[in-house]
Amino acid sequence: MANYVSICRSNYFKVQDEKRFIRWCAFWGLDHWTDTPDGLEGTFHAIANENGDGWPSSHPETGDDIDFEAELQQQLLPETVAILVSADHEGLRFVGGHACALHADGRSEYISLRSIQDKARDVFGPDITITEAIF
Repeated sequence: MANYVSICRSNYFKVQDEKRFIRWCAFWGLDHWTDTPDGLEGTFHAIANENGDGWPSSHPETGDDIDFEAELQQQLLPETVAILVSADHEGLRFVGGHACALHADGRSEYISLRSIQDKARDVFGPDITITEAIF
């Protein structure tokens, strides 16, 4: 039996307080880097978690469940949106992924790779046979 693995990264986005954000990333054990994308001004930040555990879901000291997306939204400047992308697998038994877009005002939008099945049914019709990419 294979282990479930989830690797994650974000786009580049702006934050309210850069020093606080860098400390926040260290607290959650996230990889962090900065860049100034072409045509834009200022410092943009990106985060990742390549240890296979996905985005944090529990407090590292207490073990309590946390809402990581809400935690990140508190860091954002309202003129940018953070996109969190995850690719997941359990060997070749299951392969998946999802993404969410987060805004500082608390709004969010989600998609998953599994949604391609619904999209395919919309495009090719309800009588088409579509199986899942799992076994």
